[in-house]
Amino acid sequence: MSREEKKQATLQRISEAAFQLFSEKGFEETSVAEITQAAGVAKGTFFNYFATKEELLFTFQKDFYLLELFSLNDRPGPYTPLILTFLKELGDSMSANPALLRSALQRFLAASSADKVKAGHEVKLQAIVELFAKGQQAGEFTHSIAAEELASTALQLYFGTLVTWSTGMGGQTGLGEQLQTAYRVFLRGITLEQD
Repeated sequence: MSREEKKQATLQRISEAAFQLFSEKGFEETSVAEITQAAGVAKGTFFNYFATKEELLFTFQKDFYLLELFSLNDRPGPYTPLILTFLKELGDSMSANPALLRSALQRFLAASSADKVKAGHEVKLQAIVELFAKGQQAGEFTHSIAAEELASTALQLYFGTLVTWSTGMGGQTGLGEQLQTAYRVFLRGITLEQD
């Protein structure tokens, strides 16, 4: 195994151990020492890959969300069914672990995380802008609202739905279904009528 392959294998072990522990104990209750012990690496090794436990959590979120989001931009329209399917699958995967989602939201809202959150937000926003711009070019979405404004509103709706669901205010339906319902209403408002 090459040096690079060993580094990737170590990163994978750390990530898998952290995800398992975050799922079982919650983010706050999990220490770096517990993560490294579960991964079978020295504590210092963790810091070769992540500056903090928070950085590891942001990496989980960013990698999963962005990979899926960017894959939407590579597909041909119509975009409404692609967006709704993506949100249903994303929400269903997050529903499987509400404690981890609540921990992620808490870190997202923490003042110490602001710079990383803003940077991640900008990357997501740009990917969503591109998606709405393609939908506008294809004649699916209205041109009366800029793609940047559509994307910003879509992200606000996403985070609002996450908070509502994770705090139990969204009823008994799953997160995927709640995201789909919210976006169905939003997309209906910006979709051009097809004759």
